[in-house]
Amino acid sequence: MGELEQLLVAHIAATGPIGFDEYQAHALYAPGLGFYQRGGGAGRRRDFLTSPEIGPLFGAVVARALDSWWDELGQPPRLHVVDAGAGPGGLTRTIQAARPRSAAALAFTLVEVGEVQWATHPDGVTSRPDLPGARELDGPVVVLANELLDNLPVALAERTAAGWAEVVVDVVDGRLAEAHRPLEPVQEGWCAARAPDAAVGARIPAQADAAVWLRNALDLAAGGRLVVIDYARTTAEMAAVRPDEWLRTYTAHGRGGAPYDSPGRSDITCDVAIDQLALIEPPLATSTQAEFLRAHGIDELVAEGRAIWDDRGLGGGLAAIAGRSRITEAEALLDPTGPGAFTVLEWAPPARSS
Repeated sequence: MGELEQLLVAHIAATGPIGFDEYQAHALYAPGLGFYQRGGGAGRRRDFLTSPEIGPLFGAVVARALDSWWDELGQPPRLHVVDAGAGPGGLTRTIQAARPRSAAALAFTLVEVGEVQWATHPDGVTSRPDLPGARELDGPVVVLANELLDNLPVALAERTAAGWAEVVVDVVDGRLAEAHRPLEPVQEGWCAARAPDAAVGARIPAQADAAVWLRNALDLAAGGRLVVIDYARTTAEMAAVRPDEWLRTYTAHGRGGAPYDSPGRSDITCDVAIDQLALIEPPLATSTQAEFLRAHGIDELVAEGRAIWDDRGLGGGLAAIAGRSRITEAEALLDPTGPGAFTVLEWAPPARSS
């Protein structure tokens, strides 16, 4: 039994069961022991790949998107880019490497709770563990959250024969185990409204942390833009399938076991409930990652890379090899059975009144 598991068992034995959201928060973010605080996360030498780690193409397309939003905002002298859930900094690094037209105006803030990853952030950025306050940054702000919200803690509810109940984490025979506790009538009503056709045994997440994050991010991005890219579906869709289809663990580039196996040693991720976010503010636009990337020029970048490769081949050096790699990167990024199917949610919150 690992140190974090021992601490959790002792805590629960002394104080009683805890919600899954509290358990997940400890498993991912406990100082020195949680998955992200220990240095787990995205990267070829870590636990999983997100789109920026596939190669530089994703960041190059996001750079083109930033140019378009910069143009829409009237090309301000400063445009803050908040890379939320930045991990090792791959997205910002590849945006910078793409040298967008707006480069001189871009000021990057990388938000990453796992401070152990700050050492790999690019030079010239601000690294911090939480979102800036709404008035901390001067000028318009673009907030980018690539595969962040799926890591925010979620509460779990299960439809039982007696109605909806909360799934909690207890201790049985000295080990972590699931149990149930009653919900308040208003909470039961909320669950029933989100998944009215749920069968007995169905589960759903309640994503209060994501809702709070969205409120803060919308406030921060007032007059700018907020873009969330993630695994996503509706609450009702989650109720209709096995919970392990939307609540998953990852470690060492593979699926892990149950969320209670060796807490702190694997990522715990949950699909983002689009309908729950819409209760805070409906998005301006919803698309797949493939649609978003195509709207911002991925096909042009791939065609450019293919032309360089066809013209120069291996004798063309690094430029030709980079051009060839765009083709294989695009195949992965646009894959309808993989990252291409991710959901992209966009908001353009109005500027604050002075």
